[in-house]
Amino acid sequence: MNSAAVQASSTNYDEFTNKLGEYLANNDQLVAVVILEASNTPRIDARFGRSHRDAQLAALSDAIDASIRDTDFAIQIGDYTFAVIVPGLKNKGHATLAGRKLQRVVQPEMPEPKRDLGLVECRLGIALAPLHADEALALVKRAQLALELAKDSNRDLVIYDDDTVGQVSVAWELRDDLAEAIRESELEVFYQPKLNVQTDEVYGAEALVRWFSVKRGPVAPDVFIPVAENSELIQPLTRYMLNTAMRSMMMWQRDGHDIGVAVNLPSSMLLDGGIVTMLEALLTIWDLDKGRLTLELTESALMRDIDTSIDTMKRLKDLGARLSIDDFGTGYSSFSYFKNIPADELKIDKFFVNNMCNDMADQHIVETIIGLAHRFKMKVVAEGIEDAATLELLKKLGCDIAQGYHIAKPLSEKDYDSWLDARRYAQPLL
Repeated sequence: MNSAAVQASSTNYDEFTNKLGEYLANNDQLVAVVILEASNTPRIDARFGRSHRDAQLAALSDAIDASIRDTDFAIQIGDYTFAVIVPGLKNKGHATLAGRKLQRVVQPEMPEPKRDLGLVECRLGIALAPLHADEALALVKRAQLALELAKDSNRDLVIYDDDTVGQVSVAWELRDDLAEAIRESELEVFYQPKLNVQTDEVYGAEALVRWFSVKRGPVAPDVFIPVAENSELIQPLTRYMLNTAMRSMMMWQRDGHDIGVAVNLPSSMLLDGGIVTMLEALLTIWDLDKGRLTLELTESALMRDIDTSIDTMKRLKDLGARLSIDDFGTGYSSFSYFKNIPADELKIDKFFVNNMCNDMADQHIVETIIGLAHRFKMKVVAEGIEDAATLELLKKLGCDIAQGYHIAKPLSEKDYDSWLDARRYAQPLL
């Protein structure tokens, strides 16, 4: 780089560290090392092909080269990784500005109709000399640690500080423990019941993963699921969830319960298309009736790459899965896209459901979503039902399916079996 894009090699890395050593020896002000990684290249490869991916990486290299000053230096040091030396900075704030400037150049904001062009998305890690290290290899290592923290915490830019090593170490240790938990079957799937609002009959359940670690004790889903989503663990975790849910459905079918299960689908798997192959293989094992399995996709995940999302959704429906749009109403979907989404149901976020009996605005939103879904031949699921009054109002508004603690909390498979048996003789909740 610096004049033309180059291919990554160990020689490039050595050239970069040698050049950085020269900068450190001849500069009285702060010198920043910026490590930039193109984070979505596997998805670009899967959707657009390798030639398009390589073209985008070359364009990224050219953009970096065009944006840096004559006093800066940049080079590609990995398959999807670039390194930039930015000397002559006065403080950490200037380093942040330099990083943000680089981001704007390599990842410009696109107007919505042109958003999905297979462009790269980047994360940056930054370290400063002599603030964080005064030797080249150590400084690069700290910038790489900052990049790892950016990936683990789902941030686009992180500047190294004294806590970075600890945070990265904690994240890596948690990732290792989660990998072991998946291998050793330490995870458990719980099921939160769903009711048909209009008939009070059991409709099915949502599968929710729980981790009761021998080493750590109970680990909250909002702690370990992001770790899985930002690593290669999301695939085995998703496979475990689907496989367990399908086995449970087969057992309930054998016992005479005509119910289905919904499983949350990670956005990364929706966008790389790997879920299609995984689901096809699992369906051949369990031979479920069509429509028993529902995959829940968040609205925000769909809008990250609407064309790829719709394509994957159509392939999933061809396999017999039902599709649900989770957290509907909290995202930023456009009706121009919504009409083309091949979903079977919309799931209203509990943010609107919780207070709808006391807030007419929330009630109007829920009523509008129900009407919209029904016009598009979709069912509506309301989550977060905490009391009988909310369930009664949802029935009046025409909602189809409900879940929440008023109906039942998430239950282990054994407890869900008992709950199903008890429902045969229970009085209606309304």
